[in-house]
Order: sequence, then C-alpha cells, then structure tokens
Amino acid sequence: MSETINQFLARFHFGTEKVDEVFTQGCCFWFADILCKRFPESSRLMYDQVANHFVAEIDGRLYDITGDVTDTYKVEPWDELEDDLLRARIIRDCIMF
Repeated sequence: MSETINQFLARFHFGTEKVDEVFTQGCCFWFADILCKRFPESSRLMYDQVANHFVAEIDGRLYDITGDVTDTYKVEPWDELEDDLLRARIIRDCIMF
C-alpha cells in the first residue's frame, strides 16, 4: 500500500508551485483530508496539538504532503479531540480560515 501512497504523493510535485509549503503552512488539514478520501479503507485524520499539524494515518503510518512523517509527529485522532474550545479555534483559524 505504501508504494501506492508514494505514487499518489508524487503527483503533487510535478509543477513549479510550492506545494509542500502550501500544505505544511496553513492547509495541512485539507491535504490530510484529501489523503483520507483517497485511501478511505485504511485512513484516519490525525492531529498533533504541539505542532498544530494535521496528517493522515494510513495503514498505521502517518503521511502529509512530504511523505511518511511517522517519526515526526505525536498525534491523536481528530475526531477524539475532547477540548471543545481548542477544536473550535482550530476549525476557525486552520480549517475555515
């Protein structure tokens, strides 16, 4: 499965745009959401509170636009974040900006 993920990620790096920058500095939620929709059978949206970064967990590994970031982030499932005020702030500032 990871080769398929790597092939999918490679499609975002053909152009001259700064894709990594866009999806790591403000739009990480949206790329993680894309990954979860592309690999729905084995993915889950995850969030690192310290880094304020969204990633997709796919088959037990963590991915963002840069590839496998499993050793980079300490995440929790986004749908299990219990702090309602924090969730509202993240939605306001990072998702619906």
